[in-house]
Amino acid sequence: VYLHIENGELEVRVPSKISNKEIENIVKEKAKWIYESLKKFPKVEITKIKYETGDIFHVLGEKYQLKVREGKNNTVKKDDTNKEIIICIKKNYFNDLEKRKKKVKKLISEYYSKLAETEISFSMEKIIRKTGLVPNAFKVRNFKRAWGNCSSKKIISINGEVIMYSRQAIDYVCLHEICHLKHMNHSKEFWKCVSQYMPDYKLAEK
Repeated sequence: VYLHIENGELEVRVPSKISNKEIENIVKEKAKWIYESLKKFPKVEITKIKYETGDIFHVLGEKYQLKVREGKNNTVKKDDTNKEIIICIKKNYFNDLEKRKKKVKKLISEYYSKLAETEISFSMEKIIRKTGLVPNAFKVRNFKRAWGNCSSKKIISINGEVIMYSRQAIDYVCLHEICHLKHMNHSKEFWKCVSQYMPDYKLAEK
């Protein structure tokens, strides 16, 4: 049985044969720990993304403001000087608000996916060279409740959304999963492996 709290959410993993009643009892037994752990997470005010000019997006730990403009082609450009993500879309999209938002959302999603592949691959290659530990395969995926995963087949998957955070955070997630190639658990030996290559990993973990 595995209980884990991340980003203010409780995850319970149990063998498939355990009944719902048994799961309920486990959660009740751990109620005090769950409550105390949840209190540590700050209340976060979630701003709904409208996919319009003024929206804030995060790239590599920096805040960027979205600017939507009319253009000859549908393009996405990151302006690091002014901290802006500039999206140009064709004139016909401006005649329909919902159609325009859908197009902006699609372009943003595609941009993040490409950027994630590039930046996470950069971190993975750097950590592989540093540790000498090499996975059998590496993928960028979307997870709901995990930043990464290392399978028993030594296949590493990294959550593409980590691209919103700093380079140090991306490096840490990659290092965390790479260290699982040597230690498939969270034992003292595992954390020694992590701290050997990133002594200040706890800062990145936060």
